[in-house]
Amino acid sequence: MIRAPLVFNPRSGQGGMDPAALLARLPREVRDRLEPVPLELPFDYEPWIRQALAAGGPLLVWGGDGTIHHAGAALAALGLPVALGAVPGGSGNGLVRGLRTPLDPAGAVLRLLEGRDLAMDLGRLDGAPFLNLCGTGFEAEVALAFDRAHGRGFRTYARQCVGLWRNHKEVGLGWEAERPSQDTWGRMDKLRAAWRGPEPDLPASAWSLCFANLPQYGSGLWIAPGAHPADGMLSWVRLKRPGVLDILAEVPQLFREGGRTPLRQEGRLLRAVVRLDRSCPWHMDGEPAPERDRAEITVEPGAFPMRVTADCPF
Repeated sequence: MIRAPLVFNPRSGQGGMDPAALLARLPREVRDRLEPVPLELPFDYEPWIRQALAAGGPLLVWGGDGTIHHAGAALAALGLPVALGAVPGGSGNGLVRGLRTPLDPAGAVLRLLEGRDLAMDLGRLDGAPFLNLCGTGFEAEVALAFDRAHGRGFRTYARQCVGLWRNHKEVGLGWEAERPSQDTWGRMDKLRAAWRGPEPDLPASAWSLCFANLPQYGSGLWIAPGAHPADGMLSWVRLKRPGVLDILAEVPQLFREGGRTPLRQEGRLLRAVVRLDRSCPWHMDGEPAPERDRAEITVEPGAFPMRVTADCPF
C-alpha cells in the first residue's frame, strides 16, 4: 500500500512540530495510511505530490501559510494533479481559518481525510499563484520584516506591526480594473449588498492594500469578510492607518466576524492592473514578493482543488 505523505515544515510556527505526537493521536488505521515527511526550503514538493497522487490524494501539508503557499505553487506548476489538504501549523493560519478547518492538527487530518474537494479560485499576482491573498503597503512591509525577524509566533508579528505602524506612509494608486456587473448578481449577492451598502470606488491611495480569495488574514483578523473562494472573483480591501484611539475602538472590530469599521473598505473585482506611485514590497499568502510599482491581479475561477472539511461554508 502506498502511504499518503504528510508533508511538514519543522520551522513552521514556533518550531514545535512533532509528527510522532500527532500520529499517536490518530486511529491506527489512519496512522498506517500516512508517511510524515519533513520538508524545508527550497521546498521540493514534486516527489510528494506524485506519491500523494499514487495514494489517491489529497496532498496533506502541515505548516503555516507560507509552507502551504509553496505547496500550492508546486501543485499549480505540475498542473494541479491532486487536491491540497492544509493542516494548521503556523503562526497565523489564515487559509485554514478562512476554510473553517479545525486548528488542532490531528483533528484537521482526520476531518480532511473524510472531507470533500472544493474547486477553489486561484489568484495570481503577475502570473504567480496565491491561494489566500496578496497585497502591498503596510501588510507587505510587515511580511518582509517578519520573514527577517529572529523567532516566530504572534508576539514577534505584533512587534513588527507596532514598529511599522509608526512610520509607514500611504501609497498612491491608479487602476485599470474589471468589476462584476450587478446584472450577474445572484440572490445572495443582492442580500449582501443590501446589508453592506454599495461597494466603494477603487481607492486613489492606501496605507495597506489586499486582494483576497478568503476572508481571514491570520490570527483571527477578518481582512475581507465578503471574500468567497469559489465565486470567480477577488475582494480588494483598503485599510486606513489607524490612529491611537482607533487601536482601542476600531481595530478590535477587525478581529470579530461580522465586525464593521470605517478602517476597512472592501469591494470585488474580476481582474485589475494597479499602478503605484513608488516601487513597494508585495507579499503572497504572507510570503515576501519582489518590489514593483505595477501589478496585474487575475483570478482563475474554480481552478484549484482544495480539500476541505464538512465545516467549510463554501
